[in-house]
Amino acid sequence: MDFVSKSFDFKDGDRCVVIGEIGVNHNCDREILFKLIDKGVEAGLDIIKLQRFNTALEISSHAALADYQAEAGMVENQLEMAKALELPDDLLIEAFEYCKQKGVGFLCTAFEHESVDFLADTLGVSAVKVPSPEISNKPLLQYMAKRFDSMMISSGASYMEEVAQAINWVREVKPDIELALMHCTSQYPAPIEQCNMKVILSMREQFNLPVGYSDHTKGHVAAIVCAGMGGAMVEKHYTLDKNMVGPDHQASVDIPELKTLVKAVRDASASLGDGVKVPAATEGETRPKIRKSLYVNAENLTKGTEITADMIEKHVIGVKRPYDPEAIKPEEFDTLIGKTLNVDKGHDEPLSMKDFGG
Repeated sequence: MDFVSKSFDFKDGDRCVVIGEIGVNHNCDREILFKLIDKGVEAGLDIIKLQRFNTALEISSHAALADYQAEAGMVENQLEMAKALELPDDLLIEAFEYCKQKGVGFLCTAFEHESVDFLADTLGVSAVKVPSPEISNKPLLQYMAKRFDSMMISSGASYMEEVAQAINWVREVKPDIELALMHCTSQYPAPIEQCNMKVILSMREQFNLPVGYSDHTKGHVAAIVCAGMGGAMVEKHYTLDKNMVGPDHQASVDIPELKTLVKAVRDASASLGDGVKVPAATEGETRPKIRKSLYVNAENLTKGTEITADMIEKHVIGVKRPYDPEAIKPEEFDTLIGKTLNVDKGHDEPLSMKDFGG
């Protein structure tokens, strides 16, 4: 999937891509917007995401604020709030070019047809993010499928059947379109106990598509869990200051937290490995030191002593460190039963096959 300056093959599943969602946290201020991009790049983000919407086409005057939006105390309804936060196109173009200049991936959400045209025609991007509210918007989804090569579909507040329906609508228009899905809990902040992170595994199994998580929780736990499940991507809102006026600042991570999150996600991905159970490279020196061999545990064992099955239990023979490559392994003890020593052995001497007759 192409994100202008960067491309990711999410099907590899060996690296969780971190998307920093600026969203509306720019407050329509150029200085804040560009500083957010700079700080996101410094934090190590793979992709920076913005939102493009035409308020007049997106929201009616009857749309009430969500509880978290009302708590921001900006305006009386969604229409007024969106108007105050609608990023001017000239700033969006500047931000797009700046992301290219900084070498960071660029992704943008589109909420209606006019924004789709802007992203496809003016910016010329090939991938688009579908926000959770639009998962049931068949006309928009199918129009996006006509205009873009790739779609990342967010699924907050949805049933699995609705996700399947959205995928089918898109594929009706473009069967070979590149798709990725994002599990999401559409609340700001989302309670950690309501994240239902196992949905990532369920969606991946059902649809055989890359699946990630759009994280609206406080802290880093959900993002780390997503990466630990082999999630394809994690998206997190970030801000310069949680105390800024605006609906999303308080539910976002600040810059120090963003840096911590990026590192934690990287570490979680790195810890997954390939799933093949073999000693790790770093265990090469450890393995012989922690494994054991058979030693004489009694004061001594004389020539002619017959080995019996209870000698380990009675501490006549010990299973001890260090591992001796010439000595008998614990798992080989059964082969000794009934054999007799052909030499005298002292306490703490290793036992080897050459010490035994028939």
